[in-house]
Amino acid sequence: MNIILSISKSAVFKEVAQTTSYTGAKMDDDANAYERITTVDEDQSELQRFWDESRAELAQAFIRMLVSEGMAEDGDTYQLALNVSVAFDTALQPGMELGLFSYFVQSITAKWYVFTNKKEAGDFATVGKSILDEVKEKAFFKKKPTRPTYD
Repeated sequence: MNIILSISKSAVFKEVAQTTSYTGAKMDDDANAYERITTVDEDQSELQRFWDESRAELAQAFIRMLVSEGMAEDGDTYQLALNVSVAFDTALQPGMELGLFSYFVQSITAKWYVFTNKKEAGDFATVGKSILDEVKEKAFFKKKPTRPTYD
């Protein structure tokens, strides 16, 4: 059975901008933190590279069940098609999409922080990996079979 998980790239970039902005604004011990840490439009090419790296990591993580991955025709929606067990619980799909969204945000932010906020880069990378592991666990989960009932 195939499922398709969809993530909005523009929503991910917006969340990365909010995360970096919030982090920079809350660093009281560094007067230049906000300007250094916050992403701006001029950083888009670097963020795109981080998006592409995160996509590659994601495809590698799901290589055993990967059907396809890439951008939809609208140019904003990333789609990950997976071949899961016929016993896959479809109720997990929305949570998997939310997890992938969070993975992208954490992964891209971690890569950005390697340049701008080294002390928090590792934490973001660790959380991103943990989220990706949770999504993988859901993809491999199989619901218990139920005995058919006949009327």
